[in-house]
Amino acid sequence: MNIERYRCFGATALNGNDAVVVSGPELSSWLLEDRQQFTIEQHAHACVFVDAEGSASGQFTLDFYYPHTRSPLCLHASLAAADHVWKTGQHGGVLLLTSSMKKQPLAFDRTGDEIFVSVDIQQADFPNVSISDVAKLLRCDTGVLVSSPEVASVGSPKLLVEVASEDVLYSLAPDLDGITEWGQRNGVNGCFVYTLMGASPSQYAGRNFNHLDATLEDAATGVAAGALSVRLNADITLYQGRNLDNPCVIRASRAAGKIRVGGRVAMGG
Repeated sequence: MNIERYRCFGATALNGNDAVVVSGPELSSWLLEDRQQFTIEQHAHACVFVDAEGSASGQFTLDFYYPHTRSPLCLHASLAAADHVWKTGQHGGVLLLTSSMKKQPLAFDRTGDEIFVSVDIQQADFPNVSISDVAKLLRCDTGVLVSSPEVASVGSPKLLVEVASEDVLYSLAPDLDGITEWGQRNGVNGCFVYTLMGASPSQYAGRNFNHLDATLEDAATGVAAGALSVRLNADITLYQGRNLDNPCVIRASRAAGKIRVGGRVAMGG
């Protein structure tokens, strides 16, 4: 079995959200419970299992896990998996698919040490949530919430919440159990809080609340950057991880009806 650790979306090669890529014929006998337990033991923010049954036709299936749950899509782990596949020399015509019930194709391109993935915008009847309910989940005053919360998705739905300033953003200590329970009831994978940085119309700072353990807060959340680009209908640069001393940069843009998300990918972790 092959195990590789990556840092993805780092502002430098020394930063980034960590992902473990697991591949090899042994995976064919692993149950979902085995993969979940392996992820817990790795102490990583995410693991992606690369199933290569379709490799002869240039297709691989990616199966994503966080320590507390399986996920339909994790973009930083997708970038790590793409780098792994390219290094095997099988990058020509490779199509990576998510393992969700409705398999989602992931198309990749790269420029130097940056990898980008193009994903579909997900259309669904997402739940409405009031400002007062979100304020309770975030344990903040309703007055610091700038606009109505909204759910958007590029494969893993996120509750998007805008706050008034970076000071507010970095002071949040939300109810992680409550966010998880709300998400499980409504089919939403966490809450992403963001704010505009200065006077720039396209640069944002954000934090993702999707883990029960506060110490596992993401330094970068690619699916949230994609969802935010959908919500704003704009090309954006998202800065994340400053409060974790792990600065990350994610770029999300619209292209041919899809959202293209990417950033730096480096081996190690």
